[in-house]
Amino acid sequence: MKILVMGAGSIGSVFGGFLAEGGHEVTLVGRPWHMEAIQAKGLHISGIWGDHTVTNLRTLSSLPDEGGLDLVLLTVKSYQTRESVSELDRHILDPVPILSLQNGLGNLETIAEIVGPDRTLGGRVIFGAEIRNPGEVAVTVYADRVVVGPMRGSRFPARKTEEIAAAVDGAGIPCMATREIERYIWGKVLYNAALNAPASILEINYGKLLENESTKALMREIIVEAFAVANADHITLDWPSPEAYLEILFDRLIPPTASHFPSMLQDIRHGKKTEIDAINGAIARLGQKHAIPTPVNETLSGLVRFKESGRRNFFRESKKQNQ
Repeated sequence: MKILVMGAGSIGSVFGGFLAEGGHEVTLVGRPWHMEAIQAKGLHISGIWGDHTVTNLRTLSSLPDEGGLDLVLLTVKSYQTRESVSELDRHILDPVPILSLQNGLGNLETIAEIVGPDRTLGGRVIFGAEIRNPGEVAVTVYADRVVVGPMRGSRFPARKTEEIAAAVDGAGIPCMATREIERYIWGKVLYNAALNAPASILEINYGKLLENESTKALMREIIVEAFAVANADHITLDWPSPEAYLEILFDRLIPPTASHFPSMLQDIRHGKKTEIDAINGAIARLGQKHAIPTPVNETLSGLVRFKESGRRNFFRESKKQNQ
């Protein structure tokens, strides 16, 4: 397949690198400092999936008019979705499917607004990666295989979904196809909603959230609201009740990652925009749509935005003082 990766940071580079190594024709579109290093030395992938150097990648820092593609992988931040897909729509000459491998809710709907639901696919990704140096990425953690599928209401052929999943899986990234991708995306959102905002606001690791009854109660309220919203949105979750999910979250999901700090906190500390509006913020927006109160998710979203904005202002003031 001829594949373009839009937003080739850590996750996009891993997908692009493995697919290129698997024999596919891959173009990465990303930040110049990363693309130039890959062009000069190849893409170096290290970590739990072994060491790889991939030299058969085409790299771009801006998107030209492009034809003959079979698939676009979208790996930009959720708040960049509309801008990126609009750019793709202007420059991609053929009606190819766009597979979102992003965090949070709302990405599929935004893509479908621009290119239509029949070209919109979603993916659930729960392995982690980071850019160590320009041109170098490391796969740091793996929880479960990637799941890909068309959004609800799409007429995208099941056979083509299976082909995409088989291509990813055959390249060395465990992957399967589904006709219920929203169920898998919501499963990841529940985890992120319960942990990321509270740990980022309090500036603690995930394990600390389990050590205090107040923070455990806060996580319960987040999940209760999220379940109510998901049910109203006709999403079939893998757990029959909030209590069933919370038991798994507290006993099985948090302990292995107890020492981890959320990437959301790292974004705040570095003066970057977070993806809160695609996680707790999205739950709150869907609550408004279905007339379901979500005061906890709404409040947490506001607090993260406050911290995020304050940190960006700090960085701007620091730059002014150093000029």
